[in-house]
Amino acid sequence: MATDLMRMRMEKKLFLLYSLNVIDWLCTLALLLSGRFYEANPLARTFIGSIPAGFGIKVAAPLVMVVFIRWAIIRLDLRELRIADRFIAFGVTVYLAILFDHVVNFVILALT
Repeated sequence: MATDLMRMRMEKKLFLLYSLNVIDWLCTLALLLSGRFYEANPLARTFIGSIPAGFGIKVAAPLVMVVFIRWAIIRLDLRELRIADRFIAFGVTVYLAILFDHVVNFVILALT
């Protein structure tokens, strides 16, 4: 029963993580289109300027990964669930920090 509750919570965190990833992509696009910001991640620079490529890499591919992870979560025992939960929570934390940076950048954009 505890594992079922943990799985449900992990699925919610996984959905949150995916949503934050998509929001990050949209915010990055908006800031780049302003012409006053640049993509700091050298790896992302290779695709972020192309909306179809960015969509594929930042929206479609992660969605496939989320579906696979949801499938895998069902097969994990409690110890493995706890480990996976920590990874997902770490990802959420990282994306929240990135989105905070986006908010700061939008404020800078609005004030200048």
